Order: sequence, then structure tokens, then C-alpha cells
Amino acid sequence: MSSVIIDTNPLAYIYNGIPDFGERYAILLNKLAVNSVLIIPKIVYSELSLVFRNKKELDAFLSDTGIVIGEIESKTYITAAKRWQKYKNRRVIICHRCGTRLKGLVCQKCNAEIKIRQHILSDFIIGAYALEVKGKNIVTSDAGYYSTYFPELNIITANR
Repeated sequence: MSSVIIDTNPLAYIYNGIPDFGERYAILLNKLAVNSVLIIPKIVYSELSLVFRNKKELDAFLSDTGIVIGEIESKTYITAAKRWQKYKNRRVIICHRCGTRLKGLVCQKCNAEIKIRQHILSDFIIGAYALEVKGKNIVTSDAGYYSTYFPELNIITANR
């Protein structure tokens, strides 16, 4: 049986009943659970503790969904730190001609506004953890971020 790592955001969408997203991720995880073990690293458990009302509710949700909590090895933190450093060194967006820092960007393909957001080290720990798992599968709504900094991952998303 293969394994699939789940990022924090799909579970938060499900728990909070975020219209459309929550339902699509619930359906996706149901399908994946048929042939895969659904795993969250401990850092996702930590982040989810801020989403759920209390530990009992969070633990019940994980038990009901069959999601297990995985151990993070020390080498994972090193991988995460190195990739986060690369991100940190690249994250300021400036004009290549005059050096002005850009505030608002628009995707030339789909016209969506690109929000410049800072990823924190925990995002990189989650990605590095997914690299450890056979199949290198991750369920997330942050496909662009993970494909940039973890191109080795098989990114599974319910986004349209």
C-alpha cells in the first residue's frame, strides 16, 4: 500500500467546511484512502491544533478519517532548512531593469493576482517529509510552491 502525505490546508478546508474546497478535498482523500495510507507529519498536527477547537476534536477527526501521524527524521530537518534557505534568498521580487521592489503581480496566463506570501520553515519540513515517503505523494492546495521547491514530489490537488 502506498502512502500519501497531507498538507495542513486541505484538512483545514475540510474541518472548516470551506465551500467547494472542503468538499473536493474530502472526496479526494476518500478516494486516496482506498489504496493509500494517509499520513500527516507531526508539524501538520501542530498546525491543525490551531484550527480545531481542542486536542480531543483533532484526535477524533484523525481517527475517523484514518489519518496517521508520522515521525520526522533528523535528516528531514536538514533538507527542509536547505530548501528554505534557497527560498529565502529568492523571495524578494524586484524589477530586473531598475531594481524597484514589486508590490502587485498578475499571472500572464490566467490573470490571477499573485500574492507574495512568506512561507515559513514548517512548510519546508512538510515538503521534505513527503520526500521521504515511497511515491513522494503530497496532497496540498499549494501546488505552485511545492512544485518550485520540491519538484521531485507527486503533487495531488483538488484545485480546478
